[in-house]
Amino acid sequence: MKKIELVSRVIVFLVLVIVVTFYFREYSLDRYNQGILLDKKEYILNFDEYKNELLSSKENFSLPYSFTGSFIALLIIVGGYELIVFVVSFLIKLMVNNRDKIDIDKKL
Repeated sequence: MKKIELVSRVIVFLVLVIVVTFYFREYSLDRYNQGILLDKKEYILNFDEYKNELLSSKENFSLPYSFTGSFIALLIIVGGYELIVFVVSFLIKLMVNNRDKIDIDKKL
């Protein structure tokens, strides 16, 4: 692996970790706040709705459906990651090549 590709992968990985951490934290705080505001009467009133929602997930037990969904999700995740790495690597190469072409003494 070339040095620029390694740097690109590290940059993209760190940015993704920061973004995912931010959204996961927001999601967790939102669920926590919903739990604080949830009272027993509201939960009991919506019990049938919650139960039906949980029972509707039986459709996802199918192996071909699960396999296809997992394949597409991983393809999007890995493909997106590789595309972002390619773009960042390309931008770094442009910056390195342009830096070599700029004559600092001429500008001053």
